[in-house]
Amino acid sequence: MTGRRFFAGLLGPDIPAHLRDEFTLLTADHMRGQARLLFIGFILSLPICIYGASPGAGPVIAYGIPLLVLALSVTALVRIRRPIDEATDVSEARAVIDSVWQICLLTAAVGSIWCITSWASAPVGIRLYYPAIMSLGALITGYCLMAVRSVGMTVLLVTMGPVATVLLGTGELMDRVLALTILIAAGFQLVMMVRHQGLLLSLVEARHRSGELARRDPLTGLANRRALLECFERFAARSTAVRLMVVDIDRFKTINDRFGHDVGDAVLQAIAHLLRTHARGEICAARLGGEEFALLAGTETLDPAIALQLLGEIAAADMPHGEAITASIGVAEARVTAGEDWTALYGQADRALYRAKNEGRNRVRDSHDPTVPRHGSHAAAARVGTG
Repeated sequence: MTGRRFFAGLLGPDIPAHLRDEFTLLTADHMRGQARLLFIGFILSLPICIYGASPGAGPVIAYGIPLLVLALSVTALVRIRRPIDEATDVSEARAVIDSVWQICLLTAAVGSIWCITSWASAPVGIRLYYPAIMSLGALITGYCLMAVRSVGMTVLLVTMGPVATVLLGTGELMDRVLALTILIAAGFQLVMMVRHQGLLLSLVEARHRSGELARRDPLTGLANRRALLECFERFAARSTAVRLMVVDIDRFKTINDRFGHDVGDAVLQAIAHLLRTHARGEICAARLGGEEFALLAGTETLDPAIALQLLGEIAAADMPHGEAITASIGVAEARVTAGEDWTALYGQADRALYRAKNEGRNRVRDSHDPTVPRHGSHAAAARVGTG
């Protein structure tokens, strides 16, 4: 069981489904920044590799491989030149990860060829320098790529695996010592990759919780105004026809004055619970502030009849102070194409709400019909009485 947990740990943490996109963006951004330094480092080290080439390696190994690494590094820098931020599409972030992975694997394979060929052709007295140099480069590469475990692990395997295998097979004591040292270093690097990815996941979880708290009304648990606006902007990005219902509790100040603010808060929570039952699919239920709430969704999703249904539910609900309450609702709808369209839409719903207040409360008014209530609203008012 302990061994199973150990090997499961090497696979890294499980990423919850709701965090995968955010985790991909963060790891791609982290890896991109590190990979840029890595490829620049490759380019700067190439003159040293040419200068220190084994005399017996030949021109292809001495000059051809460094030039190939140069071409791969420049290609990588071009592919990852665009920054990654919250506006980046997840598919684009995955493409960055794949590009770095592919180029690093090619570079690792080429590096292994350079190392083994140089080692085999070098004088006995200096041949161990080449796998030692390669190991240092591989560990640096693994460190730079540890944000994405699969990338770092495969690059380490391709870089250090062949070198360690060749050294173990020579029968020479120091070759075997170096090979075992390489394998131990690679093992530590793998463990550090898993720990690093765990830290990145913790950061994503903390950011996600912080974002959720920033978009939730602390008293009722509904979305707040900021979250409602973000929801509106998503509809606007799709040029969607939306419907907004603004719900205001009638004479709420009287409840606070008579029963105290604790009871008033409990009433707000009760109303929030009723609104939450209608927040299905893309319907967003939010508290705008004070005793004002809202429902927002596409016109095909948010049926106008929900406003009348909500009036009846509020009037029939058992409230913390033991008395029935009523609400007034203003409704507006429009096809929206930009975030700036919110002001006009909310203004229409707000004016409809105040018509409902001025005409006796406990009713629905639609901005498209300023004089006639929605069908059935008079009946709803008769059931519960005006506020």
